[in-house]
Amino acid sequence: MRGIGCKALLVVLTVGFIVTARAQAPNLDMMDLVLKAVPNGPVALVRGEAVQSDEFRDMYVGEVIRFAQLNPGKSIDDGDRLGIALNCLRSLIEREVLFQEASKRKIAIPDAKLQEAWQIEIKKLQDALVRDGKKADTEADVLKEAGTTKDKAMAELRKALMIEELRKQLMTEGGVNITDADVKKWYDENRSSTRRPDQLHLKQIFIQADSTKQGAKPKNGQTAEQRAQDAYNRIASGQSFEGVAKAMSDGRMKDEGGDWGLRPVSEFPAFIVEAANRMKPNEVSQPIKSEYGYHILKLIETVPGEEVPFDKAAPDIRNLLMARKGGDAVRKFTSEITKDPNLVQVFLDIEKQLRSRPELLQRFAQDFATEQKQNSANGKPAAGAAPKAKPAPNAKAAPKPATKP
Repeated sequence: MRGIGCKALLVVLTVGFIVTARAQAPNLDMMDLVLKAVPNGPVALVRGEAVQSDEFRDMYVGEVIRFAQLNPGKSIDDGDRLGIALNCLRSLIEREVLFQEASKRKIAIPDAKLQEAWQIEIKKLQDALVRDGKKADTEADVLKEAGTTKDKAMAELRKALMIEELRKQLMTEGGVNITDADVKKWYDENRSSTRRPDQLHLKQIFIQADSTKQGAKPKNGQTAEQRAQDAYNRIASGQSFEGVAKAMSDGRMKDEGGDWGLRPVSEFPAFIVEAANRMKPNEVSQPIKSEYGYHILKLIETVPGEEVPFDKAAPDIRNLLMARKGGDAVRKFTSEITKDPNLVQVFLDIEKQLRSRPELLQRFAQDFATEQKQNSANGKPAAGAAPKAKPAPNAKAAPKPATKP
């Protein structure tokens, strides 16, 4: 499960990648058993405060897409979807528990700290949107792309910062401490994880392959090969690569002059990397044919990977270890509330979906039993079982299944 107050979750829940995720997702409403279980009202109540269904949908769809990206070629089955849904539901419920506690403790975020965090997040989002080929020159561009307002986004940011401050307090109260020896031990045992990968800075003019549909006409009266050669000839005659890219490229970075920025080598197709390895800085390649079309590359620089020195890696390692140990302290606190049915009511009827799928019910029962056994010694709550749902407010209750005599 992701950290409740971490910056990554903050991005997803405010002005981040929800819009992108929605655009990339298939029509899940037609096929997804989880989305079919989402009620018209809230998915849960925490001490009477609603966890809204649209918030759950946004997180769930984003996590399904992330799961697909991390597991290329794997079909996402219903068991995977239910597991993702349970994690999202628990995460949102725990987040609300923490926010209520932060409010109870009167944790306040100074305006200066809020503004500083806002500028950092906006910059991150601008960079991410530009990499995805979207316009993000100004703060207004980012908010428009995300489909939100500054007031709403700032409110979410303040809420996340309050939760983050509470997490620190809970870790201190729980005696969580990371020593220099802990950090050094992790660094020595995980050197490969701290190595910076090889990187390439490329610019590209991409000419899309000709359509194979019967009767399709070449773009501007030229075949893709002719357009690619024309683009190359313009550069060879003295026109700027960036100008030709803006005028002729079919790629998503055309408005940036084809500039892909500095990226890990692993993000590029093999044929692009092979071509770049034969080039010198500022050299422009001949058109390269692929199954997608034609590619004209300009190599800006190659940055060899290197091992990150301990002094530079140490702060990130310390944060990682704090998050791991701190997570136990936070979960111990939230579990006292989340396990009480009088304080937390769930209306996402995953249980109903499991009843209709005995093979999934057995799978989750096994997962629950295993996790319960592993966690019992530490007093941790098991997380594998589906929460029991109540009829949602303003929604019709599902009929009870017939029972055998």
